[in-house]
Amino acid sequence: MTFRPAAAVIVAAWALAAGCGGGPPERADVLGDLADEVIIPAYERLAASAEALAGAAAELCSTLEPGDLAAARRALEAARADWSFSEAMWVGPVMERRSWAVIDWPVSAEEIEDLIADAAVEIDYDRLARRIGADQRGLGAVDYLLGPPGAAAVLDELADERRCAYLAGVAEVIAAEAALLPADWTADFESGGPYRAVFADPDGSGLDAVVNDAVFLLESITDLELGAALGEMGREADPSRIAEGPAGLGAVDLAGRLEGLRAVLIGTDETPGGLSPLLGDDLAGSLAARFAAAATAVAAIEPPLLDAVAASPQTVSAARAAIKDLQITVATEVVSQLGVTIGFSDADGDTGA
Repeated sequence: MTFRPAAAVIVAAWALAAGCGGGPPERADVLGDLADEVIIPAYERLAASAEALAGAAAELCSTLEPGDLAAARRALEAARADWSFSEAMWVGPVMERRSWAVIDWPVSAEEIEDLIADAAVEIDYDRLARRIGADQRGLGAVDYLLGPPGAAAVLDELADERRCAYLAGVAEVIAAEAALLPADWTADFESGGPYRAVFADPDGSGLDAVVNDAVFLLESITDLELGAALGEMGREADPSRIAEGPAGLGAVDLAGRLEGLRAVLIGTDETPGGLSPLLGDDLAGSLAARFAAAATAVAAIEPPLLDAVAASPQTVSAARAAIKDLQITVATEVVSQLGVTIGFSDADGDTGA
């Protein structure tokens, strides 16, 4: 993923939104546009890429061909990128459903292997969806079962019918969960109508929720993950704080999360806007510059991310510093400008890290 400074586009979008009626933009309009142009399309892309992953896993299990293994790995990377992008929009249904516990949770390889080895346990959709722990399924489990790029032995391992059934079943569970999220926003969520209406209600908590999510996500990236892994939090370095599977997609995750944050806060070249109409041109431009700096620093990391932490800590540290600068701006200037209340993260205690 690439980030391109779009301050001029962002300022123009803000001016258009603010100027058409001769006054400041309405909060409901900005939140509605954010839902329609950024959040709902993000969940639709996730649903599509998760479905593609399920199809690729099923095809691999039917052929056990090297080309289909490569295709499944590409599908995994695409789904991970879309899931990471959506993390800046983890408000409403995705949190109330605890979708992250189904779609992506740090996995236990030992427990996955124990389940596959236990012939007395039937591997079916019901068990994988409802009767196993979060650390035995999700994108992390798919990553583990597909193995690192270039590992040809994976095909021999997947010749075990139970192992391939596990892979295909877990991918199907991910796709089913991902498909619920756009429908929650556009059709019905818990018999209360589309969640979009709740989110865009100017008297509701939609703005507070999405800004809180941005603050907590940036803090998690800079302190709980990169800072802790590098030993920059006053404690011994702990690389395990970064969840990265055999495919080495930690840098993909990091770039996706930042791009999602950018889309929410100031928009992208494709969908300018985000919350920028409520921020004003100076703050939106400042954020654009900080996002560009963070993107450049992240792009300098040679994946896998965990390898870079060990081999090139200064590069990872520079990326952390750039993201930290962005975090401080969001936690102070954005919060102040929007007048939101910062509370506790809905995921506190649920990170698995």
